[in-house]
Amino acid sequence: MAFHSATGAIDSDWRSRIDKRFTSLRGAAALIVMLAHYQYIGFLPALPAFKYSGQCGLMVFFFLSSFLLCHSLASDPNWAARPHLSVLTYSINRIFRIFPLLGVVIGLTYWNGSSFFLPSTTCWEALRLSLTLGQAPGVLWTIPVELTFYLYLPIVLALALPATRARLGGAALASVFLGWCIAIAVVRHEGVRAGPWMTLGFHHYANSFVGGVLLYTLIANGHIRFPRSAAWVAAIAPLAFVLAMPFCWFAFLRHDPWMAELAAPGAWQSYYDAIFPFAPLVVGGIVYGLLHPSESLLSRVMRVGLLRKTGELSFGVYLVHVPMIVLFGSRYGFGPLQFLAAIAATFAAAAVLSALIEKPAIAFGREFGYWLLARRPASPAIPLLRGSSRW
Repeated sequence: MAFHSATGAIDSDWRSRIDKRFTSLRGAAALIVMLAHYQYIGFLPALPAFKYSGQCGLMVFFFLSSFLLCHSLASDPNWAARPHLSVLTYSINRIFRIFPLLGVVIGLTYWNGSSFFLPSTTCWEALRLSLTLGQAPGVLWTIPVELTFYLYLPIVLALALPATRARLGGAALASVFLGWCIAIAVVRHEGVRAGPWMTLGFHHYANSFVGGVLLYTLIANGHIRFPRSAAWVAAIAPLAFVLAMPFCWFAFLRHDPWMAELAAPGAWQSYYDAIFPFAPLVVGGIVYGLLHPSESLLSRVMRVGLLRKTGELSFGVYLVHVPMIVLFGSRYGFGPLQFLAAIAATFAAAAVLSALIEKPAIAFGREFGYWLLARRPASPAIPLLRGSSRW
């Protein structure tokens, strides 16, 4: 299928622009989450730029995860004719991407006393809780949310791709999605609890996940293109994302950089009730900006080596940053040096875990998936290729 590039020529190469800049975007999200948690418990209180902003990072994680997984699934040579094989390799990749590192981190934190769980909790109970919606403690609450959507994603993608193939279908589905976002905003403003009718039964962050699927299908079916006139999206979307962070809103518009209003119990939830529903539009704009062939400040920032390295270690950083500050704080108290030491130790631990656990597990999962496919009779028209999903 053809797309118009920034130069007006035919651009059929947008998939090649799903590159390491997206790894950097994931790294930026991980940094936001870590610094938000650290600032919430006392890091750099004079400049709380990231305080209460962890949810912003999660919105990027959720949307980006679904978009990239759609790309991985739809790029599988088996997806069109034998989707069950694509789903098989997808499932194996997800299992070995998540569970080995998660299990090791839970085991280590449980063993050294810096775990997320009460001392009376058994190790097996800790593992069970960490995978249960609504019961996983601390930052682990996102794990069952992601796992649940991983179950939905192949189904949503299989329905959305043909539904958006025609221009009318794409416009209709995009309109329904926008209406869903507006409905969530309205009912949350009115105090209605997040019920199943607006969560598809798995979480109120579902619109970010579904937004990633929808953006991918609209681009893949040629309904979203990349003309030169759309280069401004790469500037506006990141700016909108930054302005949505509590510090910017309160410092610049409410003249309260310390965000005193959000100190009340549950106040941050009320703030984000107005942000959550429309997060897919903003994060989708950032993803579109990175896919646009024009050079922008966004694409240059996403080439920063620190962000790329953080993105490569992002899952480990996410899992260990809270246990690390608990470990340092319980022994040495909470102060600037302790927080800096926890940050350094977080990256060091994430790098070690990546080398010893995460990367070998991912590689084993790919080899295992290839082995399973190789044992099945292959269709002459559909070669069994070695899977290489990084996402």
